[in-house]
Amino acid sequence: MLRRADPGALFRRWAEQARQRVDATALDGMLTLTAGRDFVPDIFSALPGNDQPDVSDVQAHLRGLPDELLARDLARLDRAHRGGHGWIRALMDDHARAREEIADVVAEFWRGAIAPHWRAFRRLARADIARHAMSAADEGQGAMLDELHPGVAWSGAALSIVGACETSFGPTPAQDGVLLTPSAFAWPRAHVMSNAPFQPAIAYGVRGFATLWESPNEDAPSPAIERLVGAGRARVAAAIATPATTTELAHALGVAPATVNEHLRTLTDARLASAVRDGRVVVYTLTDLGRGLLFAQAR
Repeated sequence: MLRRADPGALFRRWAEQARQRVDATALDGMLTLTAGRDFVPDIFSALPGNDQPDVSDVQAHLRGLPDELLARDLARLDRAHRGGHGWIRALMDDHARAREEIADVVAEFWRGAIAPHWRAFRRLARADIARHAMSAADEGQGAMLDELHPGVAWSGAALSIVGACETSFGPTPAQDGVLLTPSAFAWPRAHVMSNAPFQPAIAYGVRGFATLWESPNEDAPSPAIERLVGAGRARVAAAIATPATTTELAHALGVAPATVNEHLRTLTDARLASAVRDGRVVVYTLTDLGRGLLFAQAR
């Protein structure tokens, strides 16, 4: 997200906050270690050792990386940077230094970009896990997997995922199971890890993730407008201060698509929002009238 000039409406606020809070050296280090949008080194694929992981667990994982895995990923990073990054070359020559410096970069990045939102994310993750567990209990694991993400489908024999890459888990990984990981950053894709020696895993966007970046005093609807149109409708209106689709809004706000559609229909009928078709999707945004009314400061 931070590599993109514009990470999109749903992540823009987080990106702005992270760039302000993260030390410039740590940010540069993190961007160097994640060389491209579709390449995340396996060294970052730490599976939680318990159900309450924190940054110290990640640091311990990084400081214990085996030489073979570390060498493989550093070589991939070197190729991604076309052999032109001196820091990566230095880490390739000194694995002890690599372990310590990578762990330090990640911890510093965590403190500025992730820590301020971590408790709120854990609440969302627990609620998300509980919801999917209830779905699996009531309707079966196949139904639960089908509702996990639009790109995830269970055929009864194989789990297929269309996301950062296209893959399919056949019978063999099922011996150890597939780990499902709620993420604040995966949306709109489902991200897949299927490389040995790790347990197969899918990272998917946790329901309601956009609420993690909300600031109660920044771009908040005036209390008078909330009383006039209702808190739910005002929240949907605030979310389209930057353009978004119905699916994006429903997932980001943790609201049913039908509810979002109802609010959007009312807002467009009142000329507070506009709808523009972009290919196969419809993108909603506030009109000037809607923006002026929604964010008017009540005296």
